[in-house]
Amino acid sequence: MFTRRKQNAAVPEVGAEAPEFNLPSAQGGQLRLGMRTARGPVVVVFFRGTWSEEDIAYFETLSKKEDEINLSGASVVGIGAVEPDEAREFTRASGIKSMVLYDYARITTRQWGLSERDKEHGEYARPAVFIVGTDHEVVHAWTDGRPSVDEIMAKITEITGLPKPEEEPEERPQEAAEGGEKPKKMSAEERERIKAERRAAREAGKSVKTAQSDEAAQSEQTAASAEAPEGEQAPKKMSKEERERIKAERRAAREAGKPLKKPAAEQEQAAADEAKAGKAPAPSAEAPEDESEGTEGEPRDETKGG
Repeated sequence: MFTRRKQNAAVPEVGAEAPEFNLPSAQGGQLRLGMRTARGPVVVVFFRGTWSEEDIAYFETLSKKEDEINLSGASVVGIGAVEPDEAREFTRASGIKSMVLYDYARITTRQWGLSERDKEHGEYARPAVFIVGTDHEVVHAWTDGRPSVDEIMAKITEITGLPKPEEEPEERPQEAAEGGEKPKKMSAEERERIKAERRAAREAGKSVKTAQSDEAAQSEQTAASAEAPEGEQAPKKMSKEERERIKAERRAAREAGKPLKKPAAEQEQAAADEAKAGKAPAPSAEAPEDESEGTEGEPRDETKGG
């Protein structure tokens, strides 16, 4: 049966000033609470002793988070109403690296209102956890059951603001703005097609154009074909044989004294050929023939002479 010693003070409540202590450590040296709170919040954990497997297991779990607690600007201090040898054994068994203090006189344990006694273990400290702030006041207290280590970590983060939550990565410059579309990446087939077109243009002696300009020219040709009246086709380019045939017919017509006016279809074809070649259209259909074939006009002169 457990009995509470009369020397016990009241357990400090949240908002009350934490009782000061200055105790020796199992790791060597002494620790004063006021010196530690000056650097950040302190998690004060009271334990019973090495005979409590539950306490050892709790400190083992705490040891896995103590580095994270330290990075959050806080620290952990364990206190047991035990002798020095038992404090060192408890430290080895739990693997805790934080300071483990031994209250062999039981004064601090009674000041915090946690002294208990039984016939088997004598006087010991009742398990409890406190978080003491930098103003030396109790910020959080668990005396009827110990909190999980994650809960302790969450309370520390509320106090110190550490560690800071991860920020969302900023949008990369190449990413499209809201409502916009990302530029499409050209496929390997498209790149090979453009290379082949440029290679063919170089072999033909033409200027190398980009894929966009080639596509624009092709679309213009398609649009021009679409604008042609229904039932009519775009004029085809005359072959060399056809041009020679037309010249022979015109020459025969001149020799026979017939008019040399070109048919309308031939004039349109000639103008289209010159436009594609980048030349200015001839002033009239008859003038080029007179100039180009002036040397072949001997039959005309002979006719006039007769």
